[in-house]
Order: sequence, then C-alpha cells, then structure tokens
Amino acid sequence: MAFTLERLHDEDAITRLIFAYCTGIDSGNFDDTARLFTQGTWFLNPETPCSGFEAVSTFLHENVILYGDVPATRHTVSNIRIDISDDRSRAQVRSYVIVFQSVPGAAPHIMFQGAYDDTFARTNGQWHFHERRIETDGTADMSLHLKSVQAVGS
Repeated sequence: MAFTLERLHDEDAITRLIFAYCTGIDSGNFDDTARLFTQGTWFLNPETPCSGFEAVSTFLHENVILYGDVPATRHTVSNIRIDISDDRSRAQVRSYVIVFQSVPGAAPHIMFQGAYDDTFARTNGQWHFHERRIETDGTADMSLHLKSVQAVGS
C-alpha cells in the first residue's frame, strides 16, 4: 500500500485500538477491553481462544486480580509494524509488549514480555480487532496478576 493520507489515518486508528486494549486492562475497565473483541477473537494462548465481548469480559473479570479497582499493571507497547492490505480491508500488525506490575508490598517488576500478532479488519469504514495472538518470550511470577496462572497471556 502506498504511503497516503488514508494509510496514516488507518495506522492511527489501529494504533489507538492497540493502546485502548492496554488502557482498558491497566485501568481495570475490563469491559472496555472486551468491547474491542465484539467482532474478534483473543487467543490467550493457542489452546485458549476468547471470542466476542462476553467471553473476553468473563475471562478478565474472573481471572485478573485487582488491587483496589486496578490490576496494578502497565502495558508498554513498542515496535509496532502495520501492514495494511491494498484494499484497506485487513491489516497484519506485530508489536512488542512488556507488562510491568507494582502491587502493594512487592517491588515493581516486569511480569510479562512478548509480542502481539494482530489481525485487524475494516468494516463499514471502522477498524476492529479480528484476532489477537499473544506470543510469550518470558514471564515472571504471574500469581499476583492472574488467579489461574495457567492462562498465561496479558
């Protein structure tokens, strides 16, 4: 796809969705994150897909540990590479993620690092998550973040 004003708008919209995912989790507004998957699937790991708002919302509300009203995390996303199809209907995106956590009584630490492999679709002129796959490079003690540490991915 040529470098155009439309491409800049598409990249901005997609980047905002990536950041909205992080903000929803970090702020404890899990339904905001879940709404991003109304038309999509979030793969916590290859064997655990969550499709649609209800599945993602249920997972987050039932599994993420809160400290007050928040999970005490900070998702930091970098190295975002966006490849948009020529017809602007799909985009493949890869980004790196590091999740910091600072809970009461524990030292701040990196609890997760990996990459997001995302597919976005454009419907009626609006971009949305089609799939998010999480690739894990390393985790620390996830027991302060997830009630079930077997559901690795953040």
